[in-house]
Parts: sequence; structure tokens; C-alpha cells
Amino acid sequence: MASNSTTPDLTSYEGIDMSAIFSPFYWGTVVSLILSGITILQAYNYFPSKDRLIIQILALIMITLDLADTGLISQALYYYLVPHFGSLLPLQSLVPTLAVECVLSVIITVISQTYFAWQIQSVKGAWTKTFLPALVMVFALVSFVSGIGCSVEMVIHNHNVLSNKNHTFVVFAGINKAGSAVADIIATAALCYQLVVSRTGVKQTDSKLRILMQYVIQRGVLLAMIQTLVLVIFLGTGNHVYWLGMHVNVTRMYANTFFAMLNGRQALREGRIPGIEATSQFSESGATHSYIHHSKFITSDSTRDGEKGININKSQTVVISNI
Repeated sequence: MASNSTTPDLTSYEGIDMSAIFSPFYWGTVVSLILSGITILQAYNYFPSKDRLIIQILALIMITLDLADTGLISQALYYYLVPHFGSLLPLQSLVPTLAVECVLSVIITVISQTYFAWQIQSVKGAWTKTFLPALVMVFALVSFVSGIGCSVEMVIHNHNVLSNKNHTFVVFAGINKAGSAVADIIATAALCYQLVVSRTGVKQTDSKLRILMQYVIQRGVLLAMIQTLVLVIFLGTGNHVYWLGMHVNVTRMYANTFFAMLNGRQALREGRIPGIEATSQFSESGATHSYIHHSKFITSDSTRDGEKGININKSQTVVISNI
């Protein structure tokens, strides 16, 4: 029996313009893949390393989570654009992989911020040794807990995330981004303070400290700005998903700067920065060691022994890192 139904003519069908919905997510994912490649290169330069086992394990966890996070983001984009191409129905709920991605994101963020706090705490003789690292960790943990809350809301109320955002989800997301931004700002200010008070008055040594300070400021300001920008876009764009394009890159920035810090510290330790001589000092227990960078210079003063002028060599010690 012949069917009365007719096959629709799709030759002239132009589809649905979904650029307003998917453009931020798509281009954010493209940038995320590029940044993930940079992180892989940073990890390749770090391994193998002479760091203590705990640092190498953290680095291995970081690169593994970063790759897994990138895979989850790519799968979510595939879910919306390939098997459900042209359909608006899947947009009414959040794909579960994005909820898992949010968990990995907050784990990567807290690992990076914990390492940054560790760097602050390890500088001996500074009044910031205890208080400021603890303050950084308080905000980092607040961000972590609220980030887990976001993930739970993504699962429970998955119909109220991409559009018509659930109020509880908005609160958790706001605390998460604000907490991370504050933690990065405090950590950056603390490290800059320690580098400032470590100045010796010696041009060569101080120039190296300025380089380190510029790096610390760039790292901290960049991450704080990204977290703040995501928060502003998230709260200020209503039911649009512009924030998602920025969110998928936050994790990549934390992973990238984490390995940049490891590689930069290793370069200092191995004396690969001209003008800085690196030596190691071990504690009596042998459990920890610090890297102290000595900069030798000739003073402008001199003494006379008979008719011979003798320049007096002095040395200045600056603690750069203690890991």
C-alpha cells in the first residue's frame, strides 16, 4: 500500500542560524584546544624532572586532568552539534559531561592556587610566611566548595543552567569565580611584596628580581582578570551563554601557568638565567631543601694595602624559592 506521506524537499533548506547560541562555546573550545597544546608542551619541557616526588605527582595529575577536561569539553560540543545538529531540544538541558568538566576545573584551580600559596609560605624570614598563605587557601577552598556546588546544581537542575539559570546555581558560580579571583590577587600581592623586600641595591640582582616580579604579576593579574571577566559576563548577560566561552579556558590558563612556574623555577635552580648562580642547601633532616641564589658584586669602596688597590668582593643572598 502506497504511503500518502511525502519526503520533504531539503535541497533549499538553509537550516537554523544558531550562531548566537553556539558561537561562544565553539570559539571558546577552539582557543581551549590551542591552550591545551601549549600546556602539553610545557609538561614535555618539565618531564623528566629532578623535583621531589610529590611535585612530580602534582604535575602528572595536573596534565592528566587538563587533558581529560579538554576531552569533556570537546565531547559536549560534539553532542550539541553533531548527533543533534539543527535541534533545539538538547539545549533545554545541560549535557552531563559539562558537569564533570566543572569538577575537574575546580580541582585544577585549587591545585594551582595551593602551589602558589606554598611558594609564599616557603620564603623564610618573611612576616607573610603564615598569614597570607592561609588566607589564600581560605579563598581557594571557598572557591573549590562552591565550584562543587555548581556541579551538583548542573546535575540536579540541568534544565536551568544554559538558559533561565537557577538562582542557587548563580550564587554558587558567583562565589566560585569571586573566591578564585581574590585568592589570585592576594597571592600575587604577597609574592610581589616578598620580592620587593628582597632587593639588595645591586643592579644585577635587582634586575633579576624585577623579571621575577613581572612574571608573578602577569600570572596573577591574568588569572584574576579572567575570573572577574567570567563573573561579570555570567551575571550581566542574562540567559545568554557567552560566559561558557570564557569558562572553558579558565582551566587551561591555570594548568599552563602552573607548568610555567615549575619550568621557570627549574631554570633558576639550574642557573640557566644569566647572572644568577644557583646553589642548594639541605636541612639537617634531609627532608627539604631550598634554592638560594647568590649574586656576587664588587663594591664601589676599596682599601689600599701599600700602593696596591684591593677591591673587596661581597655577596648578597636573595631567597627566590624554597621547594
